[in-house]
Amino acid sequence: MTIDTDDSLEGEREFGGAQKAAAILLAMGKPPAALLLKHLEPHELRDVTRAAAQLGTVSIAELEALVEEFTSDFSAGAKLLGDVGQAREMLTGAMPPEQVANIMDDVFGPGGNVWVDLGAISEAVLSDYLVGEHSLTTTYILSKLDPGLAAQIIARLPRDTRNDVLCAMISRPKVSEETQRVIEEAVRADIAMLAARASGLDNHTRIAEIINNLEPLEAREVVKSLVATRPKEARIVMKMLFSFDDLPRLSQRARSTVFDKVATEVVVLALRGTDAQFRDSVLSAMASRSRRLVEGELSTGSNAPPREVTKARKQIVDLVLKMAQRNEIEIAPPEGVEAA
Repeated sequence: MTIDTDDSLEGEREFGGAQKAAAILLAMGKPPAALLLKHLEPHELRDVTRAAAQLGTVSIAELEALVEEFTSDFSAGAKLLGDVGQAREMLTGAMPPEQVANIMDDVFGPGGNVWVDLGAISEAVLSDYLVGEHSLTTTYILSKLDPGLAAQIIARLPRDTRNDVLCAMISRPKVSEETQRVIEEAVRADIAMLAARASGLDNHTRIAEIINNLEPLEAREVVKSLVATRPKEARIVMKMLFSFDDLPRLSQRARSTVFDKVATEVVVLALRGTDAQFRDSVLSAMASRSRRLVEGELSTGSNAPPREVTKARKQIVDLVLKMAQRNEIEIAPPEGVEAA
């Protein structure tokens, strides 16, 4: 048992049944706790193990109150700390190692702690994962990660989301145990998908490429189906759904941000062969001087090799996708499809 001899006063908490049992068992130590654990049902073992891992620090006053409630007769002279390691230690010796492993995997998932597993995934993937989540959910998840990683993720979030999360962090909202459990179970279910995304083994990019090559109506139907059945994956895929003809889907501000980074000669090549309405949507987002240069070049009516036109358009599309992945701009979903 980890002992903390700080005797400072803390506000007393309300403990649930599993928390009370976990606190007493941790305070008892392994030999007497092992005797009691053998009498618990499997579901009770899981509940007590989860409670022990999430218990945190229990003050002397709280521990004494629990002892009195259980009418047990022992001395409490220090605080105790409940965490994942303590939960595992509590079970060790009370049952065979394979049963300990099964319970820990059942409660926390393979690897023992969902937050350790989540913290091993890149900040780019995690920021994509958290975009669109409620700010309180995002705040709770970030509070479980290493502060350095959390800071990198927050920096990648869209400005509005970032502001909401930072405000939520300042107020430190309380999250009920049931809500915590729901969030952790959802994250645990998504770990494999996130790990695959981080390692580049998933099919998101391939799916996006296929959809990008479909007719607009077919593409919308596929995306609608994906949003309805796999909303989190759909959010990732939709960040990669974009073609040169989709430039009008970007907001005026997003188009301006993109074309500030594109060389004038590339814009001229890319706009060769486009209609007047499409050209206006692009040119209206450019600075006045750059726009005049592009209009002057296009007015000459000279042709360009199709290969060079295709290359210029791809360069612009690649830039849009990279900026969207960095959350520098947002790509609106295809017409008729709501974002996941």
